[in-house]
Amino acid sequence: MENRKKGNYFGTEVGGRWWRRYRGRGFFARGNGELWLDADGLHFRKCLTRTPLSIGWEEMTGARLGRWHGGAWGANRPILKIDFEREGLGLSAGFMLSKSWPAMEQLAADLRRRIAEG
Repeated sequence: MENRKKGNYFGTEVGGRWWRRYRGRGFFARGNGELWLDADGLHFRKCLTRTPLSIGWEEMTGARLGRWHGGAWGANRPILKIDFEREGLGLSAGFMLSKSWPAMEQLAADLRRRIAEG
């Protein structure tokens, strides 16, 4: 997926607790924007910002889907949850990119496969 996909960033949970939010560079504020993948990892640039939040392939530990993330409900749409480790913390970033569950399940499976390749 080298093309950009419009979507929504739901925030990044710390330690699986929705009330604990990661405040690293580019991660704190929720918002709309665009997501893309490249050789370095996953990137999401929120509207009206210059610097995207980035998660490197080597940091990622998993990809899954859910209906809630960071205390926000996805209106029964799939939310892609990218699990990763940074600064000794177990983190999970949530993104809503499509309302199609099959398309998002395929994306999550592709990401899991890429993460496993290391």
